[in-house]
Amino acid sequence: MKKVYGVWAVRSAASVFGAAQAWCKSDGRPLEFDTLQEAEAYAKECNENISTSNVHYYAKEKEPEPNAAKTTSKQPDLNALSHAAHTPRNDAAEKQNEITGRQMIAEQDPMVEIRSAVHSNYVGMIAMLGADNRVYLGKEENYYERANQIGYYDNRDGSLYFISDRSDMYYFLYGEGWAHSQEDMLNRGLTLEQYQEFARLKDGVLSRFHSTREILFAGKPFQNPDNYLRNAELDLEGEKGNYNMIDGIVNNEPPARADLTDGQTYEEIKELAPETLGSQKPSIMEKLKEAQAEKGSSLLQPDPPERGL
Repeated sequence: MKKVYGVWAVRSAASVFGAAQAWCKSDGRPLEFDTLQEAEAYAKECNENISTSNVHYYAKEKEPEPNAAKTTSKQPDLNALSHAAHTPRNDAAEKQNEITGRQMIAEQDPMVEIRSAVHSNYVGMIAMLGADNRVYLGKEENYYERANQIGYYDNRDGSLYFISDRSDMYYFLYGEGWAHSQEDMLNRGLTLEQYQEFARLKDGVLSRFHSTREILFAGKPFQNPDNYLRNAELDLEGEKGNYNMIDGIVNNEPPARADLTDGQTYEEIKELAPETLGSQKPSIMEKLKEAQAEKGSSLLQPDPPERGL
């Protein structure tokens, strides 16, 4: 059998479109070369004219295909290049892709590559981590996966929702939670920034979906970081009766009162300026004790002897 050669295009995981690899094609048909030198020359031209470092082309032997396009070394057809290679950079469009909750518009190639997918905490929705490391929600029936192959989401109906560009939000969309409190989890790997991001998502894009369960911390629903910090401060300050120090700083001491005595003792003030001390009145408790003492002493007095005895 006569040997044929092709050009193998490889896109690295560093690309925003994710890792991928395939034979170069022209009008949907794989390119084939009669000699390795022709394939190498074509791959060289591709590598010299490409505008990204995330895609590279290699010449290699391949199995002949009946519908292949025979070609010689020349400037590569745009169809043979990756999307990232020939699409001009559009800053406005890229910025639009960052808007959370934006419904992804169906494109000519609606199959979106998905790295991981799992049933979410929202009715009828599946949580997904895309090949671009972004977090999505979409219809369960639109997700497809074959054994040992990368999954895809069919977005022909435009039902894919972009949730966040932070991959650490993925678990927050499907997880049950943690056995420790929000406060304890700050010392066990989670961060305040993660709490703030999830709170923003709950109040924003996720509010349009119906949840089937809440993510829990020590059995309690997630609290907005601002409310959680205030409640923690109330608990700690309340133990010291320090409610006048609800100031956003947990467990701080009340300010020391100003010393107006200039270091003088009570006896010195009493001698030098007794009028500043005011009249000292006995407390009600002291009066009660005195009354009880008088009553007790009267009960102990013996009765007077009867006359004539």
